[in-house]
Amino acid sequence: MHPVLFKIGSLPINSYGLMLAVSFMLGLWLAARRGEAAGISRGDIYDLGVRLMIAAIVGSRVFYVVTHMSEFQGHWLDVIAIWKGLYGLSMLGGVILAVAVGFYTIWRKHLPKWKLADVIIPSFALGIFITRIGCFLNGCCFGAETSCSLGISFPDSAMPYFNTGIIPGSHIHPTQLYSSLSGLFIIGILLWADRRKHFPGFIFCLFLGLYGVTRFGIEEFRYFDHAYSQIMGYSFNDNQIISLIMFLSAFILGVWLYLRYRGIFSVSS
Repeated sequence: MHPVLFKIGSLPINSYGLMLAVSFMLGLWLAARRGEAAGISRGDIYDLGVRLMIAAIVGSRVFYVVTHMSEFQGHWLDVIAIWKGLYGLSMLGGVILAVAVGFYTIWRKHLPKWKLADVIIPSFALGIFITRIGCFLNGCCFGAETSCSLGISFPDSAMPYFNTGIIPGSHIHPTQLYSSLSGLFIIGILLWADRRKHFPGFIFCLFLGLYGVTRFGIEEFRYFDHAYSQIMGYSFNDNQIISLIMFLSAFILGVWLYLRYRGIFSVSS
């Protein structure tokens, strides 16, 4: 665990913040390269990329705050106090708001929405792969206790043992690395699928479906610090419910786009 990777003079370089910056730069490079191949200008890609970055950070923070309101009671200024460090972020909220802002921007600028969505979305998977390594170094987004061989222990003063009920030194699931590997898996599938003929919007739907499924599964191994909801006799946390909605939305949207592509629906793009 290395929350601070190194210092430049007296300025500490936070591991999560650095990985977030690296994922943004590489994601923007990948999107620009794919955009050029699809006939979309680098200027449009860069403008959209900056908006998505801001939306991802804001969405991640808002989602965390909404699901952890008790942490901010009596000191509500901390809701916006990101200068205290990049803690208290939920990647799921960032993905949701970034997708919403992205489609709004595409609509306002009259860009080819589904072609551009297919171009941009692999960068999200790349971001998951890189930033989750930052989570591991930071010690956040940790897993539940386990006795399996994959379990690891953090230093006694690390975040997994602070007000969680997990005994210092206990082995826990490295769910940050599970998530990172899932991002690598998803981007591999997306780039492979994009080499084959498909309808506009297919890569976007494929990402939503894969991310929904993998995130739902990883949540089974994560430490979860707030209430579960009962649905049809089963207990799901907030992230799992949203992951299910993402998967179902991807399926419904994918079927609709495919039928439109085949000419069954004649709605204009």
